[in-house]
This record gives sequence, C-alpha cells and structure tokens, in this order.
Amino acid sequence: MPLITLGEPVLIDQAPIGLKDWGPWQFPHLERLADGRIHLEFHVEADSVTAYGLPTRHALSADDGGTWQAVESREARGGLLLPNGDRLLPVQLQSRHRDEVTLPEPVLVQEDAPSRITHIYRAADFPAELSGWRFLRQRSGEEDWVEETATVRMPGEIRIVREEMYAFWPSFHHGRSQLAPDGSIWEAIHTKRIVEGKVQPANNIVYLRSVDAGYSWDVLSEILYQPDREADPHADQRDGFTEPEFNFMPDGGVLCLLRTHDLLGVGPSYWSRSLDNGQSWSDPRVFDDRGVWPRMLTLGNGITLASYGRPGLYVRATEDPAGLEWDEKKVVVEPAERRQDTCSYSALLALDGNTALLAYSDFNYPDAQGQKRKSIVVRTVTVT
Repeated sequence: MPLITLGEPVLIDQAPIGLKDWGPWQFPHLERLADGRIHLEFHVEADSVTAYGLPTRHALSADDGGTWQAVESREARGGLLLPNGDRLLPVQLQSRHRDEVTLPEPVLVQEDAPSRITHIYRAADFPAELSGWRFLRQRSGEEDWVEETATVRMPGEIRIVREEMYAFWPSFHHGRSQLAPDGSIWEAIHTKRIVEGKVQPANNIVYLRSVDAGYSWDVLSEILYQPDREADPHADQRDGFTEPEFNFMPDGGVLCLLRTHDLLGVGPSYWSRSLDNGQSWSDPRVFDDRGVWPRMLTLGNGITLASYGRPGLYVRATEDPAGLEWDEKKVVVEPAERRQDTCSYSALLALDGNTALLAYSDFNYPDAQGQKRKSIVVRTVTVT
C-alpha cells in the first residue's frame, strides 16, 4: 500500500483581507519552464464567462517550490514541449459582449438556471476570426512566441453565448494537452455537439488528436454521458461529464477521470479506460462521491497520484499499473460548508521519482497576523 506524506504548505500569495468572492485566488496551474524553473499561475477574477481571457497572476520558483517570486506573464511561458522542439501554449481569448459580435440564429436556447441562460450556435455559422482554438508557439531554437489559430475538425461543433458574452468556447485547457507515446498530441474537452440536427442533451467528452505538432486536430473518440443513477439521484438532470483528466498508465492503457458536480450540487466523479490508444472507452464507473478538476500523474516509482475534491481537497494513490484499484484518499484541505474551504481545483507536477508538487487554494490560511485569507499554497506529496 503506498504511503503518502504531505510536506508543509508554502504560501505563494494571499487575497486582500475580507475578500470572499468566488473566483479570485483560485484555480492554480503548474508547469516546468525550459530553464527548469517552476511556473505557478492562478486566477484573480470572478468565476464567470465575463472573466475569460483576463490577466492572471504568476510566480516562479527556482528551488522546486521552496521559495517563489511574483513575475509578469511574459516571463512565465512554458507550454508543452513537442518532439520537434517547439513549445505550444493554449491562449484563452477574452470574451466579447454579444453586441460586439454578429450572431446567427441560435440552434437552442437553454435555461441552466434562472440566472444562467445559454444560447447555442453552429460553429460553422461564424467567421474564422471567431473560431478560437488559439495557441502561442515558440519554434525550436527561437525566442519569440507567435500566436496562431489551429484547424480543428469537429463534426457538429458549437459556439455559445452565456452571461451575454461570446465565450470562444469550447477551447483547449491550459495544461491539459499531453504527448502520447507515439508523439501525437492529445487534448480532452467537454462539450455538446449537434448530431442529426439536434444539440446533444448533456456534455460529453471529446478527445482531439494532432499529428502535425498542433497545427490541426481531429476527433479521436468520445465518452458519452452515461451516469450511475444509483450513485447519483440527480443523474438525469446533470450537465453531463466535464473537466476530463487523462493519464497514460504504466500498463499501456489510458485512464480518464471525469467530473459531474454542477449547479445541482455535489456529484460523483467517474473513471473510464481505453486499451486501444483512445479509439474507444470503457463504460464510465464511479471513482468517488465527489471530484472537480481531477489531476493525475505517474511518478518514476510507478505510483500514480490523483488530486480532486469539492468539498475539501484530497490526494489518492495507486500502485496498480492499470489504475483500477486505488487506496483511500488522504485529506489535504478538510471539507467545510459550501465555498468555505477551497475551490478544490489543484495542480500536480513531478519533482522526482517519489515526489510531486501540489498547488491548491486554501480559503482559511492565516497571514502573519493570524487573519484567515484566501490563499494559494503549494506543498510536496511524497509517496513510497
């Protein structure tokens, strides 16, 4: 049984005293830069379509997370290192008010909640400049980053307007793209598509694959929303599967973790597995009774870690090369009342064969005067 040991928290940054709004000082991301330093990025705006593409905060560590220095975004570009030596970094374009965009007729107007109306459109009805799918690319041997638009071939692709904003969604998630063993790039997104003239009733997971260094992408496969109605009384009313995380496992398979938590409240997380390089996926099964923004990585010792939560935040480990049998989860942040503990989004980055760095938010971390404030922290997770 793997033994998980948590290091002491290291404080990165804290919100102003009294700030309790949902969104600021949340949603951390970790990556390793080309020079070996670690880059941490986090959100400081509202959790809203209106905040898509707005500036985030950044910090760098040159000692594997022991100390940190705040920096500007241009100093902290890592991206995914490709086999050809290029680095690829997704760009979240800033949302535009619907009055700034010439909108076609929607295919569907959906009321997710009284204050959340979503207009769904055919992506094909929009001009190319509104397609999104934007990247920054640093070519091998060069210093400059160049913005470019990828070609994404997704049948039935949609666009949305929510909160009166055109959101350039769906889009690639920062830090979610991965290199497959064959050198291709994979990305998993959650979205609905238009199939046989109708918008799919729930979000499904679409796997996209690029074999030309990220210039173009095609659909590899799809995981359809298939809930466990015994595990979730709200299963038929859920938004569907969202926030997919996948990991190339030691046994050669691919494991995917999925969120269902939505406006209806806490929902189970699920797992699904592919044994044919992502061409098909097993029927989803419940992974835990909760889990937003799951993250996974396999360390050099062959142990795979997962982090997830809401409420609370947890890490979990498995020695199973397939990832089918997991040990009990270990508490990182104790669960509390809604939005009083942590956003439960986290990030994992391998430090060595036995240790990962975990980044997360803690809404009750004391400052030097003992005042509890929303904070971004990191700590080591060692598993042996």
